[in-house]
Amino acid sequence: MPKITEIPTSRRLASTVIRSAISVLLIGFVVWNLDMSELVSTLSTVSVITFVVLVSIDLLLRLLSAYRWHVLFAALQNSTSLIVITKISFIASFLGQVLPGTIGVEALRVYGLAQSSKNGPAAFASVVADRVFGLLSLVFVIYIGLLIGPQELQAMILMPATVALAILVLFLFLLMYPLPRQWFFAAIPARFLEKLQHRIADVFACLDSYKTKSGVLLHSFALSILFQLLRVLLFYAAALLIGEAPSFVFFLALVPIVMFAALLPISIGGLGVREASLVALFGYFNLMDATQTFTVAILVFVSGIISILPGGWFYMGQRKQLTSDVDGS
Repeated sequence: MPKITEIPTSRRLASTVIRSAISVLLIGFVVWNLDMSELVSTLSTVSVITFVVLVSIDLLLRLLSAYRWHVLFAALQNSTSLIVITKISFIASFLGQVLPGTIGVEALRVYGLAQSSKNGPAAFASVVADRVFGLLSLVFVIYIGLLIGPQELQAMILMPATVALAILVLFLFLLMYPLPRQWFFAAIPARFLEKLQHRIADVFACLDSYKTKSGVLLHSFALSILFQLLRVLLFYAAALLIGEAPSFVFFLALVPIVMFAALLPISIGGLGVREASLVALFGYFNLMDATQTFTVAILVFVSGIISILPGGWFYMGQRKQLTSDVDGS
């Protein structure tokens, strides 16, 4: 993994400041309307033992995500073990949290796997495929929630979900078929095309190889669906910890929508958007009050922070190894 020494450009820095401000404003708006004494009282009811269960679910999510990525990469190159990919995944998540807005988690994953496997195109293609499956499965679970959730939810979400699905399908068409690729190469300035054409062609070749691996694609999509369902379970378990859990059906209907909203690139890692949308949706359907819902959001956020700490351990171990190699050479 990289030693992060890059200083953000003024544009990147401005973007980080704006997204940080949005996160702070959204969190502030939610907190402003809470009963803080009730929030503290609710959090105090959560025992360490039960919270460990929540962290365990979060760790399972991260391990499942790493395994899905390994399945996709192994279809292109079998030389990288699941353990290596798991470490890279944890390190990328950790650095992405520690250095928000500097280097994206996906870029860190590509870089780490490219360095480890010595196969940049396959690393890039596997991360793209992994992200696509993640988005497709999220929209799929949103549709499941619309089928079983309140009728009013369908009126609110059906059109945005359909638009999101159409955009994903269009993206896959642009990514996987020859004619859009010709448009892509035609749009690249000639001075860049000479340097990048072979690398881009190698990435496309890796993506094309997935077309003949239907078993891998089905396996990856099934893992993606399982991942989304476990993420819903994470929120439901957090609600159970404070003794205020509505039916799991409502979590299945609403949590995927919250997670989709958190993907919008307007805040730092979805912080603020995730909490505000969770409070708004659960409050709109009178499932939990704002304090209870925000408590669930806090528990999920903290469990997520704890679950990425192994990435810091792996990163420090890797840096020590690099240092010892240099000193010994």
